[in-house]
Formats: sequence, C-alpha cells, structure tokens
Amino acid sequence: MTPTLVLVHGAGDTARVWRATQELLDTPSFALDLLGRGSRPFDLTAVTIELAARHAARDVEEHASGDVVVVAHSAGGIVAPRLAAVLGDRVRHLVLVAGVTAPEGEVAADVVHPERRAQFEAARPKLLGEHRGRSYARGESIAAVPSHLEAIADPGVVRAIESLNLMFQPVSWKGVRADLPRTFVRPLGDPLQTREMQARLAAAARCTEVVDIDADHTPARSAPAELAALLDVIAARYRSAR
Repeated sequence: MTPTLVLVHGAGDTARVWRATQELLDTPSFALDLLGRGSRPFDLTAVTIELAARHAARDVEEHASGDVVVVAHSAGGIVAPRLAAVLGDRVRHLVLVAGVTAPEGEVAADVVHPERRAQFEAARPKLLGEHRGRSYARGESIAAVPSHLEAIADPGVVRAIESLNLMFQPVSWKGVRADLPRTFVRPLGDPLQTREMQARLAAAARCTEVVDIDADHTPARSAPAELAALLDVIAARYRSAR
C-alpha cells in the first residue's frame, strides 16, 4: 500500500494548482483548499496557522486513509508543520516545494526577507484592514462564499494578504517527529527565491534532503511531469504490502 500524497497549495492559489501534477501521478493524491480559499470560504485576514491546519486535517481525514506524505508549496509550508503534527504518525514524509517556513517559534518573514521586516510590519495594518471580510474565490467557488463575506478573485492581492498575515505568525514544529524525513524541492529557475534564501528555508525545516527541479517558483504549473515523477519516487519509499 502506497501512502496518499496530501497536496497543500501556496499563497494566491487553491487546490486547482495541483491538477496537472495529479493527472501524471501514479500515487494516490488529495489536493486540499486551505482556509479562506476556494471551497473553504473564510475571512483571509483572520486565518491562523492553527485554524488552517485543523481544517486541513479534517479534510485529510475525510478524503485519505492510512499513511500520508504531506507536500506543501511555498507559503503552504507555514501551515505544513502544524498539519503534520495534527495528523501525527500517519505522516511518513514532509516535502516542501519552494516551501516557506521558519524554525520553532519564529516567523517566516524573518527567514525570507529579514532585511524588510520593518517595511512589511508597517504595511500590515492598512492592508489587512482594507481586506477584512474577504475570501478568495474564482469561477464556481464564488457561489460558496456566504453573504457575510466578500469574494476576492485577484491572486496577487490574495498573495499580499497571506504574506502579511501568515508570514508573521510563529511557526510551531511541536508534535512533529524529530526523525520525520523532510525534503526541500529547490526550483532552479525560481525568480522569487535566491539560492541563499532556499538554503535558509531548507535549514529552517531541518530538511534531510534537497532535490533540484528545473522549474520556476511553481513546479506544479511549469514542470508537472518532473514534479509528479519526484513525488512518486518519494512516496514509493513507504510502499508496504498492507
């Protein structure tokens, strides 16, 4: 039995970003919408790491049985440690695809752009205040947004909201096994992350493996076949006869 790949999108995306990759996978997979996006309407400015992880874990419980490999892209890496902790021993491996995260008790903003911390903090109140009560929805998912929320469809604005919200919340690795295997997938053509930044992120997550991929920041779009092949290889390490 092969574990299910649990696919966690990044900022400005929804589960849809994984579709091309899923079509090429040999491994069972489940792509979820994080809180405040797509099928999970919620005030984006009020999302916390804990809330996002708890809702994601419920979705995993509903759609995947047995062992899982958690795969998180970009800012999804902020939620991934808490999701892994909630899922517990079911998690066999953690994969961060250009994953943004931080060491225990620290915030991702200090790992990604420590030199711009003051600038970002100054911008937070205005941006979050302007977009309070908005949930990310496009196309068919707009109908799922309740009347007390406003649908926002601009992924660029959503990325900004999420960056100034989740990236300033302390990341917790408590409950994640110290010996949990962790892989950082490093896109070689990433225009957002320098090699130095990628090294800091891999170290923050204590990744035991770094794998290069010829892709931009979002391999699920720019290199789905290569990403699918890589994820299949990782999942196959945990195939059992059960």
